[in-house]
Amino acid sequence: MKRVAKIVFISLIVLFGANALQAESNLDNKSRNMVELMRLAMSSRVMIQNIAKDYLYIGNNVATSRAEKELQSSEMKFNSKIKQLNISMNDPKVKNLLLFIESNYDDIKELLKGKYSLDNAQEIIDLAEAISEGSLSIAGKIKIKIKGKVPVFKGQRYHTAQVAKYYMAYKAGIKDKNTILNMNSSVKQLAKLIDDVKNYQGNSPEMNQLANKIDKQWKIVHKFYLDIEDGDLPLIVYDTTSKLEKQFIKYVNLAYDMKHKK
Repeated sequence: MKRVAKIVFISLIVLFGANALQAESNLDNKSRNMVELMRLAMSSRVMIQNIAKDYLYIGNNVATSRAEKELQSSEMKFNSKIKQLNISMNDPKVKNLLLFIESNYDDIKELLKGKYSLDNAQEIIDLAEAISEGSLSIAGKIKIKIKGKVPVFKGQRYHTAQVAKYYMAYKAGIKDKNTILNMNSSVKQLAKLIDDVKNYQGNSPEMNQLANKIDKQWKIVHKFYLDIEDGDLPLIVYDTTSKLEKQFIKYVNLAYDMKHKK
């Protein structure tokens, strides 16, 4: 049970930001359950973006082995999260959104079975965005049902996936204005999230050390992300976004251990 609680806690911090440390304790049991369902909806956005990202990397023969492994894992996790939401939610509007998500995901699965092409990549990106929007809407409907202070969604993992996806999309040949705009938006969001981690007042010395390490790395690598129009560093982008995600998870592990060390 302690491991399950830790996983839920970590997910809350990674998805909702460091303020979840305080907000979690302000909720009754029913509301905590609803927060967990909201977490499922939000984390499904991460999984679907990873699927789109990894399709692009595999199709362009970059970081193929890791991308194949992550894509398979993301598919399993996405299916599990949507299934849990279907079991737990009775709201007709949510049920309808879940049908929409499942229909779009069926289309993605068919495209994944076929041969890689730029047209298929663009369609998967569009379908993934539609699913992400549906999942976000579900999370918003769940949030209304929660009594008490709700953790604010931040989305570190979501935006790291977006950065790698749009970078590879541009490299692959999807060079429209939206690709650049979406990439720059995700870089901007990540910059803010890293500032939030660095400036969080509840940081322990060890958490501060890691936050400073994340910030230092970010100051170097974000220049690669912004240089999307050159598009010649896809492996570095894949590696560095993966590293950032792991560092965020390590940070929240430290936050959990500090809170429960007594």
